[in-house]
Amino acid sequence: MTTKAKVVTIVEILLIYAMMQAVSIALQPTGIDRWQRENLGWSYTGMFIFVGIPALLIWLTRRDWAEYGVSLADWQTNLDIGIKAYLVRIIPYVFGVGGAMWLMLDRNELSGGAFVALMEAVGLAVMLWVLNCRKPMKSGRGNVIVTILLLLFPILLALAMNKLSLVVISTAAWQFVFSGFGEEFVWRGYVQSRLNQAFGRPMRMFGVPFGWGLIIASLLFGFLHAFNTYDPTAGFASLSWGSALASAGAGLMFGVIREKTGTLLAPGIAHGLPDAVGEALAKIFGWAL
Repeated sequence: MTTKAKVVTIVEILLIYAMMQAVSIALQPTGIDRWQRENLGWSYTGMFIFVGIPALLIWLTRRDWAEYGVSLADWQTNLDIGIKAYLVRIIPYVFGVGGAMWLMLDRNELSGGAFVALMEAVGLAVMLWVLNCRKPMKSGRGNVIVTILLLLFPILLALAMNKLSLVVISTAAWQFVFSGFGEEFVWRGYVQSRLNQAFGRPMRMFGVPFGWGLIIASLLFGFLHAFNTYDPTAGFASLSWGSALASAGAGLMFGVIREKTGTLLAPGIAHGLPDAVGEALAKIFGWAL
């Protein structure tokens, strides 16, 4: 692309990013948003708008959805990669988050976030090995069943423990659909792909081609999570730089999977499935994740 086209791309992404952030912050004090958070555990309206803004842009400009990862091409293989990535995510979840808690490090602070980010780097190295060893899958039925069973696990456990609630069900659904596929559509689908279109993918990492799209999308993804502790209406006005650092590390893993597979299915599973299971279990047992 020409220099002018690259500048236009950057301005477009920054405007979309600013709009998403502004809407997210503006919704926090509203009654409908508070009702959803209190009764469902999460803001559905906020995420609909968050995902809808870049989706509306792609639709209005009549761009090819497949270029932004919205495709079921080779879904059997990509689903298998997503399930394997779910297992790899145990490294940053158990050894990163769990290790930070054991060391009494606050993940919202830089020290705790750096520790989790280190485990994210280890997970990324393992994931690169998995991607380079991948084999085409002819059938995805087994992995579909595994995905459904994993999503049902916390719900059935809550039912068995007589702790089933709308919040537990909502958490599993919201984390899988919106936190997983919704955020992946925004960051790895729209932002990363749009930057790849402008700047190309001139670099390689263990056989995976990438460019500034991967790096910038991961940094913006991390910066978004700095706002986890930002809620002026509740008296919190600080930013969580530790969470930003750890999330940027996770973004690199999801972004590498996106670059290797070409669609959002594998990174969506890798992102959404552990969040759905982990957050739902946290609601059941009262863990602070």
